[in-house]
Order: sequence, then structure tokens, then C-alpha cells
Amino acid sequence: MPVSVVRRERLWRWAVAGVVAVLLVAAPLVAGAVGPSGNSIDAGRLRDLVQRSDSVMYDGEAQSTGSLALPELPNLADVSALFAGTTTMRAWYAGPDRYRVATLTTAGEHDVYRLPEGEYTWDYGANMLTELAGRPAVRLPRASDLLPPELARWILRSAPGEAVTTLPARRVAGIDASGLRLVPADPDTTIGQVDLWADPVSGLPVRVEVTARGQRNPVLVTGFEEVEQRPQVVTTPRPAPGSGFTVTNAPDISKALGSFGRTRLPGTLAGRPVRQAEFGGVEGTALYGSGLSTFAVVGVPRNVADAAADAASKAGGTESANAVLLSITPLSLAIVRPPGTRRAYLLAGPVATPVLASAGDDLSRLRRSGR
Repeated sequence: MPVSVVRRERLWRWAVAGVVAVLLVAAPLVAGAVGPSGNSIDAGRLRDLVQRSDSVMYDGEAQSTGSLALPELPNLADVSALFAGTTTMRAWYAGPDRYRVATLTTAGEHDVYRLPEGEYTWDYGANMLTELAGRPAVRLPRASDLLPPELARWILRSAPGEAVTTLPARRVAGIDASGLRLVPADPDTTIGQVDLWADPVSGLPVRVEVTARGQRNPVLVTGFEEVEQRPQVVTTPRPAPGSGFTVTNAPDISKALGSFGRTRLPGTLAGRPVRQAEFGGVEGTALYGSGLSTFAVVGVPRNVADAAADAASKAGGTESANAVLLSITPLSLAIVRPPGTRRAYLLAGPVATPVLASAGDDLSRLRRSGR
């Protein structure tokens, strides 16, 4: 069966969108019946349980609600909907490499199957099963990233040095869940606090609330409406009679960005050391800072940066020297276009815009010096 081919221009745009959008989850912004419950266990113990809970099998229905007003950046419409509205999900989880997550809408259902041998999607509306050939280095965020266990584990593992305190227990989806609060110490992060509740026995997270600095109400809430912790069987999907089947390639982001990734990014930007170079295996990218104050930088072609800058300006962004800056609480974005070069940069993360503006100045000076 022929494998679909993604046109080069579309691949460029998808690659850039993927690197920026994955920050919405990878640099965290990161609901069922909820009521008061008994006492919580110690916050430090609960954190340890949550971080080890990826072996806990379950099935359940969850709902996430976000109020993050993302601009309409190229190829990000579906991602914007995830963080700016309500998403209902049904999950069958047998392990980190074996699960099925269905996104439920009024128009039907869209399923993602993750299995050791590969990945599949099932679109009920189109009556089409698709196999993804290969694994992308980075990918766009999707509904499964907002399931309470996934989001909670990622946040805690991303901020191992942050202090946590105990919250009152709450009853969530029939579980007397213990709670903890994480408040980032770095004054430059835009994350004010992360509250989460989990089963005090298994450590399975059942609810997460993320609040931006200076705000009272969470910008993202995800929680189970119902959940059962029991063994799961998730097998390779088979096309139903009369349905379609196709195979598509995972976009090769590393190849798409490779020709623009030959200039090494500096070891420090805005006074923050590089945390990881070439994240996701993509040349010309790096993560800077630490914990919930991490921001990403990716080198992009000038025409893609121009399109992103135009979208950011229309969404209320402001120009500063060679950069367009946009704050979408609790995220900040910057598009840096040094003069006299085809290279430009996209920066994104949960940090204050002055941090990204300073990083942009550093990048512009490097380009002027020819480094």
C-alpha cells in the first residue's frame, strides 16, 4: 500500500508548529464529581507515588477544560481547541506503550492506539483506520496528554527540586484522593501553582489544576468523571468491514529542520544555561532553564517566522527590537528575526516575556557577530 507523502512546505510549517506546540505540554501550562474528603497523606510521599504510577492500569472517562487563548498559528487549530475549551476523553490504559484514548465529540469519536509495535488512529466520522509509519521526534499535543495521570506525572518529573505542600483531600470520581500543591520558586515563571489529587494507595492522579501567577482561577483543569483501576487489554485495531485503511509517514522534523540547524545555539541565553540541546533529536533546537521555568528555542526559515510573527501580531503581540512578543497566560512566545540573515528563531515557554526578549537580544547579537 502506498505511503502518503507530505509536501515540503507543509512539512516545514508542521515541524515548526510541532516544536512550539509540544511546549504547551512539555513545558507544562502546565472533571467528575468533586467534594471534600478526609485527610491527605504527606505531600512528599504522594509525589513519589504519583511519579511511580505509570504501571497502574485503568479505564475511565475524563474531562479537561482550558482557558488558554492561543492565536491561530499555522497548523495549530486542533491544539488551540484543546487548551481553549472542554475536551471529553475515554481512556483504556495498560501501560506507557499500550493504551487507547478516544476523544468524544458531538460529531463522533477519534481514537489513538499506542502499542509497542506502532501507533494507529481511528476516525469514526471518516470511517478510516490509519497506521502511523515511524515515530516522530516531536509531535503535536493531543487529548491523551491532558489526561490527569499524564499531565500530573509530567509536571512532577519536570520539577523534581520544587517544594510541595499537602492539600486537603477531595473525593474525585469515587476516590478519596490525597492532594498536594507545587509552587515554583523561580520568580520568572508564569506558573503560579499546580494542585493535584491522586489515589493515596496506587498514586494514580485523578485531578490536576494549573493556575497562572497572579490569577485566582485555574487556566487548566483536568479530572476523571469516572475511573476504575483494573487490568486492561489493548490490542491492534483491525479495519471493520466497509471501513478504509491507510498508512502515513510520521513527519521527519529533524530532516525538515536540518538544513537550518547547522548553527549551534549558545550555551546560555538570558542568563539561563542550556538544559538540553537538540531536544527530540532536532538540530537547531535547545531547551534553556530548569523545571517550570524552561523555554525552548528553535531555528526556523525566515518565511515561516514571518508567518508566525504576523499571526502573533494579529493576536495582540508587541514588537521589541527584532522580536515579536506575545503573552498567552501562562505562556510566552517570541519570534526573533535578526536583520541581514535568512535564519530566525521561535521561542516559547512558561516564563515572563522579558526573559524571552533578553534571549532574543542575545540571539540577534550572535547573528550580527557572525557566530
